[in-house]
Parts: sequence; C-alpha cells; structure tokens
Amino acid sequence: MDGTVVLIGFMGAGKSTVGALVAREADRPFYDLDSEIERREGTPVASIVRDRGLAAFRRVEAAVARELMARGRAVIATGGGWAAEPGNLDRLGAGATTVWLRVGARTALERIAASDDIRPLLEVPDPRAVAESLLRERTSWYAQAHTAIDTEGKSPRAVAREVLASLETDSWKWNQGRDPK
Repeated sequence: MDGTVVLIGFMGAGKSTVGALVAREADRPFYDLDSEIERREGTPVASIVRDRGLAAFRRVEAAVARELMARGRAVIATGGGWAAEPGNLDRLGAGATTVWLRVGARTALERIAASDDIRPLLEVPDPRAVAESLLRERTSWYAQAHTAIDTEGKSPRAVAREVLASLETDSWKWNQGRDPK
C-alpha cells in the first residue's frame, strides 16, 4: 500500500473529481470505489443498496476497497460512508495517506442536485436533515485522516493542488517507490 492516497469525506465533497485530477498529476492509477463496485457487480450502487440492503453493500464495498488498496501506489476515492465503517481506516496500513475533503451539508446537497448521481440515503422527505445528521455522525471518522482540506468555494483543480501540496509535506510516504526524476 506504500504511496496510496485515500480520499475520504462526505458525499458531494468532490472525492471522485479531485481524485482523478490528483492521480493524473501524480501519474498514479485512480480508482473510484463506487465505480469499481458498479463495474464488478454489474449494477449501480443505488440498486445494490435498494435491492440487497445497506449492510450487503458495505460488505461488498469493504472487499473491493481492500483489493484496490493492496495494489498500492494509487489514488482511491472512497464512498462517503466508507471511512465510518469500523475497521476500514484501521486496515489501511502505514503506507497509506488519508485525505479528508471537507464539505458542509448544504454545499454537498447543492453539488449532488447538480449531478446525475442517485444517493439512496438522501431519497427521503427531508434530505437536508438526513445529510446534516450523517455528516455529524461521520465527522469523527473523517477527522482521523492524516490531513483535511476544505472544499467549500473552491474549484476541483484548486482542491487537487492543495491535496498534492499536502502530500509533498509527507513525501516519505507519497514518494515511496516512486522513480526518481
């Protein structure tokens, strides 16, 4: 897992968008955990949650994440609830660096509304109340990250630059195994 960067944070934080930018700049493979699950399962995450239940989805999510992280030297964007599942952060190992992309519930909901993404946990009469509650519940898990970067009011490129800068300050992990230039 040496040199693996794991982006965590609430839905709508920009993990997938920023992760792809960071990976491209760093010349590392990029894996979006939800996309990998959908590819392997042959169905959207929302369908897995609806048809099989959240617990079944979390089991699939944990297994796919372990496999991706074992590949090492990659950038991985996790789902919003991945970090809050007991044991997931503990399994990362010393060579992984976690980056929390912080976002408020209001901004997250605005970003989600502007996308085509279906978020089963928010398909309720009061999505804002649910988002605020989930964010409160998950914040202590997200706060375990090695570093945190605020995404409010910033472009994905600006956030990606901050992620890369934060990784350079922890360069012994980030550059582990990297070819010298």
